[in-house]
Amino acid sequence: MQEQPIPSQEDTRARLTRRRLVRLGWITSVLMVVGGQLWLLLKLFFSPTTPGEGRGQFALAALDTFPVGSVKHFRKERCIITHHPTGVLALSDECTHMKCTVDYLPERQVIFCPCHSAQFSTTGAVLAGPAPRPLDRFAITVQDGQIVVDTTRRLTAPSPG
Repeated sequence: MQEQPIPSQEDTRARLTRRRLVRLGWITSVLMVVGGQLWLLLKLFFSPTTPGEGRGQFALAALDTFPVGSVKHFRKERCIITHHPTGVLALSDECTHMKCTVDYLPERQVIFCPCHSAQFSTTGAVLAGPAPRPLDRFAITVQDGQIVVDTTRRLTAPSPG
């Protein structure tokens, strides 16, 4: 059995030069970016949302559980219910800019899109940001005291101008 010689410090430096270290860093960075993009594409193709998912008629809650001025986000049903003195609105929780999911911020009393900072009023009107038009509305009825939202019927708000 022959004993392996221990590599000297000079041999180690020769194998890992500064140029090789920088090249290794760039290759690692590129592979991480490409891998991330590939993961997103595979996720999109292998687990797409089925047509009509989250769509249908939903009895959400009793009308008397929503006092005037209240706003509630129903994530599974993909809508936001707002109760105004003039009535109840069912707004889509999909931003009209890039289809990101919006959410209500009670401390600022706005519906906010975290993707590009679009802001909407509780009536769905655009207050700020890149959104080209107000939030879509859904058909809403009250049956036996229950708020029923039909998310298959979008009442698209008109474009400004």
